Amino acid sequence: MAGANKDWGSKVILMKIEATEGTDAVPTPGANALRVLNYQPQFMDADQKTRPIEKAFFGADPVAMAAFKRGATFDMEMHGSGTATGLVPWATMLQLAGFSAPVVGASSAVISPITSGIKSGTHYGYIDDLLLIASGGRASASFKIEDDEIPIFSFNYLGRPPTPLAAQSVPSAPAITGYVDPVLSTSENTTFSLGGFSPGLRRFEMNINGDLQFRSLIGPQDRVNFRNRAPSGTAVIEIPDLTTKDYFQNIRPGTTMPSTIVQGTAVGNIVQIDMPKLQISGNVEFSEEQGKLMGSFPLTALANTGNDEIVFTTK
Repeated sequence: MAGANKDWGSKVILMKIEATEGTDAVPTPGANALRVLNYQPQFMDADQKTRPIEKAFFGADPVAMAAFKRGATFDMEMHGSGTATGLVPWATMLQLAGFSAPVVGASSAVISPITSGIKSGTHYGYIDDLLLIASGGRASASFKIEDDEIPIFSFNYLGRPPTPLAAQSVPSAPAITGYVDPVLSTSENTTFSLGGFSPGLRRFEMNINGDLQFRSLIGPQDRVNFRNRAPSGTAVIEIPDLTTKDYFQNIRPGTTMPSTIVQGTAVGNIVQIDMPKLQISGNVEFSEEQGKLMGSFPLTALANTGNDEIVFTTK
């Protein structure tokens, strides 16, 4: 609070989709609060332009700071909305990471990757009463499903700060709405298939690998472009008997495999992830786990017909 040192343990995290890219959307604690884990702000990332002034004595050169950027990383738990067609709060961040707004159907909502019209967002991060603002931001995203752990999305947001790099303001109490408790990834709560077979799964990770590029010109406003995505990840599985399922035969020809993960069993807290074409795209590595042979398979998620390489369905 004012007059005191800042308390790292007191945080309010806000994000709001912008109506106009780069214009502060003014998120509020009552309508735009996120429930996040492991929040780590980046106060600033600017270019240093050295001024090599000739002088008659030893000494450092002054710099001019340019192309100011501001980011933040944080995690969000993967869960439903509480109803089959409700809007999940992590959909806001996926829109900044190159996905559509949820398309609501009769009994589910579908979030698909897109190529144009990617949204931008304004982020307010309060640490105690220290306020860090970034606007015009976009994000990259990843997710992880691991045995006996809570499934997690991880986001890397990049925007630009206003001219005053910091402000001081006491936030109102955040309204954390639309969140339900996640369920652990277990045999009871989670199903996983890869190439029409369900091996024992230790961990599945996928990174959207959004290509965020900061663009600065004289005239137009600085902006963060979302240039491309190239989703890749890893599946760590028990190696099955080859007469049952032989994944290794797909490596040389580059044969792709469909994969589906269904997290949760109760209506309103089910997240299904469909990846129609996964290709083994790197060196497979073996390890031992409690006497069992495990394989770590590098995977690339390829589009099938386009804008469909990773599709989230909540129901």
